[in-house]
Amino acid sequence: MNDEDGFTRMFQEHYESVLRYAWRRVGPADAPDIAAETFKIAWEKYGRFPRDQPLPWLYVTARNLTLNLIRKGERRDGLTDSLSEDATRHGAEDDHATAVANRQAALAALNGLSDDDRELVLLVCWEGLDLRQAATIVGCSRPAAAMRLYRVRRRLQHLLADEPRSAVDRNPSYGESAI
Repeated sequence: MNDEDGFTRMFQEHYESVLRYAWRRVGPADAPDIAAETFKIAWEKYGRFPRDQPLPWLYVTARNLTLNLIRKGERRDGLTDSLSEDATRHGAEDDHATAVANRQAALAALNGLSDDDRELVLLVCWEGLDLRQAATIVGCSRPAAAMRLYRVRRRLQHLLADEPRSAVDRNPSYGESAI
């Protein structure tokens, strides 16, 4: 098997995962560009590429590209302002008020974490990587990642427990019909 066949097979196997990874971090407009650039870099470095487990390497590359894109966007127009405007615009439906409030609380808690801690949580929870792979991507040992993940989970539980709950959560009989 030559390099081109191996790369094609690796591309077909992992493109969707890299695209979803980028989509969750930069949105649908920029995700295809991040995925394409990731595989362009992978092709350029294919001779020095970890072929037995390429996905963590691809995620590290995609992570670096997304961080660069985010930093560029923050300098250009203030990413935080656009995210809060988007959340307000999409959170106006009364039918989904509790779900929106819970989502906003979770996003606020995630945004309250350091970049590396947030990335570790997202790699393990959203990307489904094991702790060893996630540790490789964020650049620490597996035991360090395990400790960081433990502390982050406790911090998130604490932050989410402090959020105000809806009337239904506070009063279980609220909304139940009298029989």
